[in-house]
Amino acid sequence: MIGQKKVKDIMVPIEMYPTIQKGASMLDAIIRLHEAVKNAPPNVPPFRAVLVVDENKKVIGKVGHFAILKGLEPKYKDLFDVEKLSRINLSSSFIETLFEKFSLWHELPIDLCTIASQNKVEDIMQPIEESVEENETLPLAIHKIIMWQCLSVLVKRGNEVVGILRTSDLINEIENCILKECAKSLKKGEKNE
Repeated sequence: MIGQKKVKDIMVPIEMYPTIQKGASMLDAIIRLHEAVKNAPPNVPPFRAVLVVDENKKVIGKVGHFAILKGLEPKYKDLFDVEKLSRINLSSSFIETLFEKFSLWHELPIDLCTIASQNKVEDIMQPIEESVEENETLPLAIHKIIMWQCLSVLVKRGNEVVGILRTSDLINEIENCILKECAKSLKKGEKNE
């Protein structure tokens, strides 16, 4: 049952998650993420981010697919707070006006190698602000992830980061529970016929 499981039961331990040092380039993060996905065990959902650590190995942020896309157009960080804008419902026409007004993505061709080599991970990373405790129940963790609108969240034991809880792992767990429960219900229904 999903209500009885704890976050620690399905989190990815921090030692298994790909990390990169603060000061590394976006290119380094892309390479690290690519290697982690390629070398992951077959039964583990693919990694979608690299955790950024400081000189003390403390997790300070994460670089995921969205951060990489945002990092390709340097004007985003100079013009507006994309994180705050994402929380309000912007119309498609307003978004297109921003695109045109600020000449976003107009410098073609885009020199991906130069951009990836020059951008530092701390400039594109999503800072880590939210976390869940390892002994929280999955329903509480799901509620927090929905409210924070994030794809993964750090898992802590007190002040120490011990893992990461990803929506992909939550979905796998929920699917397994649903399929198991539905199979039981179907078998009961067959017996009653």
